[in-house]
Amino acid sequence: MTIDPVRIAKIEAIALTATFDDMYSGGGEVPSWLRYPAASHKVLPRRGQFATLVKVHADDGTVGIGECYGLPSPQVTATIVAEVLTPLLLDQDVLATTAVWERMYQGQAAGGHTRGFYLEAMAGVDIALWDLKGKLLGEPVHRLLGGPVRERIPCYASPVALHEDPDVTAEQARGYVSDGFRAIKVKIGRGAREDGRHLRAVRAAVGEDIEILVDANCAYTLDAATAVGRVLRENGISWFEEPLPVDDLAGLAELRRRTGLSMVNGETNFTRFDLRECLAHNAIDVYMPNIARCGGFTEAQRIVALASAHHVDIAPHGVGSGVSLAAALQLCAATPNLRTYEYNRLPNALREALLVNPPTFADGQLHVPTGPGLGIELDENVVDRYTVYRR
Repeated sequence: MTIDPVRIAKIEAIALTATFDDMYSGGGEVPSWLRYPAASHKVLPRRGQFATLVKVHADDGTVGIGECYGLPSPQVTATIVAEVLTPLLLDQDVLATTAVWERMYQGQAAGGHTRGFYLEAMAGVDIALWDLKGKLLGEPVHRLLGGPVRERIPCYASPVALHEDPDVTAEQARGYVSDGFRAIKVKIGRGAREDGRHLRAVRAAVGEDIEILVDANCAYTLDAATAVGRVLRENGISWFEEPLPVDDLAGLAELRRRTGLSMVNGETNFTRFDLRECLAHNAIDVYMPNIARCGGFTEAQRIVALASAHHVDIAPHGVGSGVSLAAALQLCAATPNLRTYEYNRLPNALREALLVNPPTFADGQLHVPTGPGLGIELDENVVDRYTVYRR
């Protein structure tokens, strides 16, 4: 079947913000653990949930939806989409996703913009183009990626936040298990002794059959992480996520050697070139790309393939709105070397209310949308409610 070229006619960028103050305006103060859910928020507390939506309009009237990673300010990626990427992309072929991706990337690579906000802006456009492609061809994105390998995605609840009281930590963990999760992720970063108190409380609360993962959010030095590693082994935990600064790959490799634990990295990385460095150092067992920041589906396919060639599993990072959730599930459905998916459970109106038809969860798994493209529909009234900036 031959399809006449369909061109990009217009691109919209919409910054969304759902503040915690607004969420709790009728129910008391925002709890401290929500402002400081992880060790990385000691410097920059969480103010709410953020996302940048991208709408790519084709000249035949079809509209594709994408999302840029929104933290800490969705206005930044919205501006990049509008001011930098849109002039590069008008009149480009909607179906030529690889060519368009390279055009965006090369447009700023010589200027050093190969990570950060620029790649996140690219991701939103790329996701929207794949959604468009699926709608034009009448297929879900996972079919266009060569799947499905699976139709339901195993996932874990995240996070059990960085509480001060181990009993509160255990209570939150127990709640996730009651919701049907068979795996949970606990935030750590208090030091080996205090982290041990919390992890022992969690293990006692959920039992031996529930998988516990931990995320340090770069809180430790190599020696401190080594001590924490002993605590993890004592509690039957092997997943050790971001124990060190993300660029300390030599240290991560040494920690992997010392502890024998699975080293998990990648949520703050962007392209296959970042993954290549992790692999070159023999530093990781699991890689966690975020579809809304790693350049979208086009680059994610390359990341998945490179990881597979080195027997490294993929476990996508799961922070964002309902759009990036749906996009991540499409990727997971077509990823042979998938380990699991992070189903973030922090209060988030942008995840829970933004879609008319959000993905469903049952028995520890998320169901992959099967409609054309991402298989989702936006609730435009909710979009309008949380819009703080539109270009």
